[in-house]
Amino acid sequence: MKKRPLEGVRVADLTMMWAGPYATKLLAEMGAEVIKVESPRAWDNIRTLLVQPGVADPWNSAFYFNEYNRDKKSLILDLADQRGHDVFLKLVASCDVVIENYRADVLDKLGLGYDVLQSVRPDVILVSMAAFGKSGVDRDLVGFGPVIELMSGLCSLTGYDDEDEPFKSGISYGDPVGGTYAAASVALALAKRHRTGRGSFIDLAQREGASALAGEAFVAASLGGETAPRHHGNRSERWAPQGAYQCARDDQWIVVSVVTDEEWQAGCAVLGRDDLAPLTLAERQARHDELDQVLAAWARDLDPQDAMEDLQAAGVPAGRILDTGDIHEDPQLLRRHFWVHLPHPQMHRYKQAGIAWHLVECNPALVRHAPMFGEHTRELLTTVVGLSDADVDELYAAGVCADEPVNPGVG
Repeated sequence: MKKRPLEGVRVADLTMMWAGPYATKLLAEMGAEVIKVESPRAWDNIRTLLVQPGVADPWNSAFYFNEYNRDKKSLILDLADQRGHDVFLKLVASCDVVIENYRADVLDKLGLGYDVLQSVRPDVILVSMAAFGKSGVDRDLVGFGPVIELMSGLCSLTGYDDEDEPFKSGISYGDPVGGTYAAASVALALAKRHRTGRGSFIDLAQREGASALAGEAFVAASLGGETAPRHHGNRSERWAPQGAYQCARDDQWIVVSVVTDEEWQAGCAVLGRDDLAPLTLAERQARHDELDQVLAAWARDLDPQDAMEDLQAAGVPAGRILDTGDIHEDPQLLRRHFWVHLPHPQMHRYKQAGIAWHLVECNPALVRHAPMFGEHTRELLTTVVGLSDADVDELYAAGVCADEPVNPGVG
């Protein structure tokens, strides 16, 4: 297999939970060597969520952690201890990228700000993913994905016309959005460094990234439009009909979005309603409530997969809403071998999402499961940082390094 684009790039990963680890997961998939750095006392709390039951060390057996941290190495190092701080700087000297998603003030309080990192690696790339950035009036606020989605303005666009309350889009939409932006920013910074020889400090406010997804609403507000966006439910301002329609089985739905007159005419043939085929876009928008009822009546007795395939075969944009169980058996994902079984010494066999993107030059594949807590500490400190075994033993004895979390709090 040809080299992946980031092979040879080393990343010191100080991130936790979802947004940051999602970013470094993408970098690892692209071939970067990602070293996940955790403290024995302040370790990644995603290790505590959705833990496989009945295991001796549950911090190594959390499904979320193993999803977001595949193909990484684990280094346990207390950065708040001067000895851990100094060792980390020696590691940074060999790293191309440092990425963190602490509160805005944490990295500086640890004595590891951009100027300090530059002193040991002048062309280092630092990505800081504080929820609201490291500057500005909101810099001291703390936010997880749901808060970021709310504060970004995205939630102002969700909801139904007859209700004032907005809805968040899912579990924590701001996290993967922020992670994707961070991975892209690293790629751009590496390209810049290749061209100029200079590193970069990237102050990536996750709220700003999420706000960019609501660009049209911001433009409308700046032009003196409505003070608050109108909630349209599942409908579109441009196309009609568009909506989600319940099918035969419990809580099973399909979504339909008709863009052109030709698609509508084809859909009417599937629905058995040729009488509605001549409707123009303006007429379909005016009669949307009626068309929703027509689609709902057609879908309610059908299997969602059959309904979707019938519409797609006719050229009508339609998709099935998949729950967690159904998505694992989706024929499209199965046909593309999207789901993989990545062996893990402490977890039972289960499906994990594969790599969602492919390159012309190579077809990347997952290499190994997420690391056990501290699995690579000694290896990294001796081979990368250059410490002796005796030096590492001293760090373990002092509690700067560890093979198990301090006060794990999971079970």
